[in-house]
Amino acid sequence: MSAGALEGIKVIELGESVSAPYCAKLFSDFGADVIKVEFGDAGDSSRTWGPFPGDVPHSEKSGLFHFLNTNKRSVQLDLETSQGRDAFRDLIRSADVLIENMTPAWKREHELDWERLEPLNPKLVMISITAFGQTGPYADWKGYDLNAYHLTGASDRYCGRPGEMPLEHGTFAADFFGAVSAAAWGLAATLGRENVGGGQQVDVSCAEAIAAAFVGGQNIGGFAQDGAFDKRTGIGMPLAAPASIVPCKDGHVWMLALESGQWNGLREVMGDPEWMQLEMFQDMFTRGENADLIYSMVNEWCAEHGKMEIMDRCQAAGCPITAVFTVAEAAEHPHLKERGYIVELEHDQLGRFRTLGAPFKLSKTPGGPSRAAPTLGQHTREVREAASSSTSSSSSASSSSSASISASRSPIPAGPGGKLPLDGLKVANFGWVWAGPVTGQTLGFLGADVYKIESYARVDMTRTLPPFAGGERDPNRSLSNNACWAGNGSVSLNLKQDEARELALDLIAQCDVVVENFGPGVMDRLGFSYEELKRVKEDVILFSMPAAGLYGPLKDVRTYGLSLTSTTGLDSLVGYAEGDILPVENAFSDPYNGIFGAFAILTALAHRNRTGQGQQIDFSQQEAVMQMVGPAFADYALNKRVAGPLGNRHPLAMAAPHGVFPCSGEDRWVSIVAQEESEWTGLVAAMGAPEWASAPEFSGLAQRLKNIDALHEKIGHWTQKFDAREVTEKLQAAGVAAAPVLGVADLLDDPHYTARKTFIEVDHPLGYRETIYNAYVKMSRSVPRVTPGPWIGQDNDRVFLDLLGLDEARYQALKEAQVIY
Repeated sequence: MSAGALEGIKVIELGESVSAPYCAKLFSDFGADVIKVEFGDAGDSSRTWGPFPGDVPHSEKSGLFHFLNTNKRSVQLDLETSQGRDAFRDLIRSADVLIENMTPAWKREHELDWERLEPLNPKLVMISITAFGQTGPYADWKGYDLNAYHLTGASDRYCGRPGEMPLEHGTFAADFFGAVSAAAWGLAATLGRENVGGGQQVDVSCAEAIAAAFVGGQNIGGFAQDGAFDKRTGIGMPLAAPASIVPCKDGHVWMLALESGQWNGLREVMGDPEWMQLEMFQDMFTRGENADLIYSMVNEWCAEHGKMEIMDRCQAAGCPITAVFTVAEAAEHPHLKERGYIVELEHDQLGRFRTLGAPFKLSKTPGGPSRAAPTLGQHTREVREAASSSTSSSSSASSSSSASISASRSPIPAGPGGKLPLDGLKVANFGWVWAGPVTGQTLGFLGADVYKIESYARVDMTRTLPPFAGGERDPNRSLSNNACWAGNGSVSLNLKQDEARELALDLIAQCDVVVENFGPGVMDRLGFSYEELKRVKEDVILFSMPAAGLYGPLKDVRTYGLSLTSTTGLDSLVGYAEGDILPVENAFSDPYNGIFGAFAILTALAHRNRTGQGQQIDFSQQEAVMQMVGPAFADYALNKRVAGPLGNRHPLAMAAPHGVFPCSGEDRWVSIVAQEESEWTGLVAAMGAPEWASAPEFSGLAQRLKNIDALHEKIGHWTQKFDAREVTEKLQAAGVAAAPVLGVADLLDDPHYTARKTFIEVDHPLGYRETIYNAYVKMSRSVPRVTPGPWIGQDNDRVFLDLLGLDEARYQALKEAQVIY
């Protein structure tokens, strides 16, 4: 086997449950040496979560643990003792990266916080992932995945029916989003240590990442300017039709027909009934105004047909309708089989089992799980002996130099004067809509020069989305576009013209990375195949992110980011109860995959730094999103059990209560989680020890889970007497994980996001002022440069005259010929 892309990077993981282990898995599955430090008698808590084969608990057979911990080594340390903490510090002295998700209070109490670890190792990058982050008013709040997700505005804005509780995806969505953000920013900090002068802490709030990159991107600018905001509707796209999940003969389909050509394709498949021939229905917004009629007729037709039949026939007719795959249907689909996405591993205790493979494919260093998760403490002896030997040989030098190293490591100043991890990296970004630009944004925030290649000849659809700055409709004034494309530059090339494509190749010859999220074959037809790009730049990294990868039976599938998730099994987990599936009303997959794509590029960059070799990245958005289905897939793989919608209940039934509860005021809610018995005790005390709480049906987690609907109803009767913030503060004081459910209108004034400067006012180069999201990951040494999304061709002078060296006369001629346009 070839060496992994991240070979030579040594990672210490101190974490449990999902966020830190998944982040560390991304490092280990691509070649880093990850040492997982487990503490306590039972080790990582996910060892007790399951799912277990036959539902028989066993600490070495947890499906979730096995999914999250492939290719790692396990060391067991007693961190409650000084000897155990000293052994941990020995590991830190020779590490490149520490990935952890312990609370700030726990780290301070155990003297394992950044301020104490930093002096031990000047090159250490400490990636800290928590629900709310290391700073701000909520930093010391107790919080789990559910609390983080509902604090973002995502559920209030995008998922659930009006008047009913807002919903999270039926998985650990906030933990996965935070882990992917941490991996991208943390790997950039690791590769950029020479640029910035050493290591640093990377502070990731799972809530902040989603509030900024998902919710803030398409909502905060309009709210800041006009005070206008939207809330969930229970329909995929309420202004257009059909654009939602609808039931069919054997399940559900994502019924999307927006453009007139797509509508006409659906007409053809449905037999071109007379009512669909009305000219006014060529407009999707007119169809939206007649949604009741559209959905009644479409639903009637769908009820007579199977979802795979509907998908196949509609796709063939040019309509991007997809079946809502169950977890089983996604896992067994021939497309993923041909691509080798599901892999088999062997474990001493669990035996042979299936798990999800690499989230993306690198042409030279493929990556993915090759070794099953370790048993508890399996590598303690070998790792401690190696660490002790290393420490002994360097202890005298370390003890004499650590103080001076620490004193010299002052933060790099903000703004242009401070270097960033990716300074010097150049990126040609052909990405469009949302996912591709977010990949460019992530690299740009971290210091790369990113040139978004676009044209007035074909304006990107996101530039046409309202609201517009000052109400003036203009592709350079879309507030959501300016937020979602922040960090990108812009070069305008009309790629329909030969000279424009030649100039694009000239630009690529100056770049390290090329980004594109077209369908398979589009880059080839433009003359930008990987082979052609290598001809002009031998070590180039080509990042391709089509919906379902570059090959396989579904490679040409038509989807929007909104419906892409239907092919992964994820959409089948969203809803209030079995069979009651609801759409998430915006493309959670777009910013998620955009950030994930930046991590993929950085893995290839690490390989290039070491070997001088570029490579192509086949980033299937389907496979990357399906990683979020890992917990449900594990249950299917081990027990053939197919998960469905859970409301807001714990995805693995390990907490009760675990939900969202009504509060006083219109559509006001609070999220509450009691995962530990002490949290249940605190909740009961905060409620005034009501008599019902001592009933046998609520004595212990197993009984509370069995009677969870009744439990949630009783808690809701109590919470509805209080304001959401009031009950949150009351419960946090009692040691219970709780947080208010925020909406778009709450984000700008929320004290935590205000303290962390999640949203900022900026001056656009065209002279207007707007609000966008800031860098949603905080770094102790580097301050990202955040600039609003560019106007079309904003960087033309700098690129064509300075970088490519065109003379002024030719430059003007190319503009007049609308080659540069």
